[in-house]
Amino acid sequence: MIKMVSAARIAAHLSKYLIVYVVLVVLIALPIGYYNAYFFEVHKGIIKNVILSLAIGTILPSMIQLRSEKMGKELRSKPKEVIITAVIIFIITPLLAMLFANHIGHRIVSIGYIAANSVPASSASVAYVMLAGGNIELATVLVILSVLIALFAAPTYVALFAQSVHVRLPITVLAQSVMIALLFPLILGQIIRYCFIIRKAKKPTQTSSGDLGVRERLEDKIMKRIKPYLSIWTITFMLTLIGVLIANKARLLISKPSLALYIISAQLVIYATVILSVIVASKVLNIGYRDHMAMVFISLTKNESVAAAIAVLAIGPTAAIPAALIPAIQPLVAILYISVAHIIKRILRETR
Repeated sequence: MIKMVSAARIAAHLSKYLIVYVVLVVLIALPIGYYNAYFFEVHKGIIKNVILSLAIGTILPSMIQLRSEKMGKELRSKPKEVIITAVIIFIITPLLAMLFANHIGHRIVSIGYIAANSVPASSASVAYVMLAGGNIELATVLVILSVLIALFAAPTYVALFAQSVHVRLPITVLAQSVMIALLFPLILGQIIRYCFIIRKAKKPTQTSSGDLGVRERLEDKIMKRIKPYLSIWTITFMLTLIGVLIANKARLLISKPSLALYIISAQLVIYATVILSVIVASKVLNIGYRDHMAMVFISLTKNESVAAAIAVLAIGPTAAIPAALIPAIQPLVAILYISVAHIIKRILRETR
C-alpha cells in the first residue's frame, strides 16, 4: 500500500509539473547536444534505434489502457460527436498544418510537422477529459477510432506533403513506419491488457453475461492499481525521448531559433482553431458539456511519440524536431482549457 501511494504521488507530481520538466529537459539537452554534435553525427544508427525504442516505450502504456471492447455502444449513441471529432482530427488539423508547414523554411522539418499533426491522441489524453469532468467513455472510443484512422491517414498526409515539397517518400515506407510505430504497440498493448488485466479480472467470477458488471469493476480496480506505474513509465520515457531528440539536433535549433519559435506559434494557432471549432459545433448542435470536453481534448492532444517514431523511421531524426517541441506547449494548453471549464459551461448554457 505504501508503494502504491508513493507511485501515485510520483505520477501526480510528474503530471502536474510536466511542462516544467519538459522545459528543463530541453534546456539541458541543447548544450549537451551542441557541444557533442560530433558524437551524434558519428553514431547516427545507434541514435536512431534509441529514439525508436524510446518512442515505442512511450506509446505502449497508453495502448495497454485502451478498452477496445467499448467502441460499439458509444459509436451508435454519439454519431455526431464522433463525426465532428474525426473531421477536426483528420481534415481540419492536417490541412492547417500543411498551410503552416509551407512556411517553415526547412523541407525535412516541415514534413515532420505534418506527421506531428496527423497522428492520433493517446489514452493519456483521457486523463484531461477526466479532470474536466468530461465523458470518459466517449473519449476512450474517440481515442481508439483515431488510432485506427491514423493507420491510413497519417502516411497519406505525410506522403502527399512530401511530394508537394519535392521529397521522394514512398507511401510503402511510410505505411511500414506507421505499422511499427502505431499498430505494433497497439496490438502488443491489447495483448498485455488481455493477458494480465482482463484474464485476472475474470478469475474470481464465472464467464456468464450476468457477471459482466462484476468483471468490469474488477478490471477498473486492477487498472487503478497499475495506472500510476504506467504514468511514471510514460512520462519518464517521453522526457528521455525529448532529451535525445533535442540533443541530436541541438546545432540546428541553436543556429535557427526562429524555427522552434515558428513551430510553437503555428501550433498555438492550430490549437485555437480546434477549440473554437468544437465550441461552435457544440453550440450549434446542442452538444452537452461532458461530450464537448471529450471532443476537445481528443481533438487537441496528439501522441507525439508516434510522430517521432514515424519521422525517424521514414525520414530521419531531423523530421522529429516538431514532435520534440510540441509537448512543451500541449499540456499547458490542455490545463488552461480545464481552468476555464466554468466559462465553457456558460457558453453551452449548462449550469449543472
